[in-house]
Amino acid sequence: MNSTGGELLVLSQQPSSWKSHGLQKFSCSFQNSVEFPQKGDINTSANPSASEDDLQITEGTILGDHHVVEAFLGEGGFGLVTRCRDTKNNKTVAIKVNKSDPEILLQAKLEIFILEQLRRLDPDRCNIVEWNDYFLDGQRICLNFELLDQSLWDYIGDRNNRGLPMRELRPILHQLANALFHLGSVGIVHADLKPGNIMVLNHSESPVKVKLIDFGLACPASAVIPGDRVGTIGYCAPEVMLGIPYHEAIDMWSLGLVAVELATGVPLYPGEDDYDVLKFIIETQGQLPDHLLESEQFQYETHYRSKETRYIKLKLIKEMLALDANLRITPSEVLKHPFFHPGLSRRTPCTDMNSTGGQNLTEPESELDDSSTKNHHRPALHLFFNSTKVHYLDSEKFR
Repeated sequence: MNSTGGELLVLSQQPSSWKSHGLQKFSCSFQNSVEFPQKGDINTSANPSASEDDLQITEGTILGDHHVVEAFLGEGGFGLVTRCRDTKNNKTVAIKVNKSDPEILLQAKLEIFILEQLRRLDPDRCNIVEWNDYFLDGQRICLNFELLDQSLWDYIGDRNNRGLPMRELRPILHQLANALFHLGSVGIVHADLKPGNIMVLNHSESPVKVKLIDFGLACPASAVIPGDRVGTIGYCAPEVMLGIPYHEAIDMWSLGLVAVELATGVPLYPGEDDYDVLKFIIETQGQLPDHLLESEQFQYETHYRSKETRYIKLKLIKEMLALDANLRITPSEVLKHPFFHPGLSRRTPCTDMNSTGGQNLTEPESELDDSSTKNHHRPALHLFFNSTKVHYLDSEKFR
């Protein structure tokens, strides 16, 4: 890791093997009545490498006037993300280079509009990537972000997709809820929350700190259009897939799926298209009986020994994955949830709920059962399945 505290991408691309499972991204649109900065307000460049149709960027290419490309961090339909050194101050940053295609240019302008709204937030306190500025490289719009360490998707993968122990899962989930809370405070829907769009600042720190990235599909909550296809298959809320009106609760649905993935190491709904995912959702919205929670099989599946922790964590996930968006738990309610309460377990002290960023959350190593190393290849659905139907917890004792 370099001196800036990061080495990997700010806008992560899922590995190609994931693409074969249908993790495609949809374009986002919303009302275009907003005003954007004019080209004259942006530092322009006469860089001869700029092209109307091709990026033609290599290591050593100078983007704008003073950003030297040192490495390539990710790519997608929009263009690519590079690690660059700013020759004016010698700082290393991540530059998202958008193609000059008219539709992509419009999408980049919409992203700039969202990022301008987010300037009202403290990126560190709110667990949101810091956006530095933007500039033109020929006809291409380039976005300048802080350089971060690695995506949460890669962080989970580095652990062989076995899932994270509670001492790591709890602070990460708290920080993501904190990010959604602050996005809601400025009226922004992220619309593409997934492990690939969550970055770890420094994977060697404990507890790790994360930030939400990639606002390419984000839009004002007041301007969403029913029928807009946003997000990534496998993480989209049901209302998005069905083409009915939606609001910021779609981000909470995605966070619920991320929570499951943090616990199990693999996606809950690995469908190839909307039909597959909706079929999984319809089949799995049942009740989890107490006798299954109390069984040794359940302990083996989740690896968490504390029964109380298991009950409350599953109840939180159930509330995140409510089919009715109006009944879905809100970010502020998540932050106050018993799962993060200091009194949850004498063995698992938590942070003060008035703090942000999930710092000082600790849990003994013994909370993770040794059997976790024996079970990491099981699909996430096994965590909740009883026979062919999945049953979520619904016990009066833990309401």
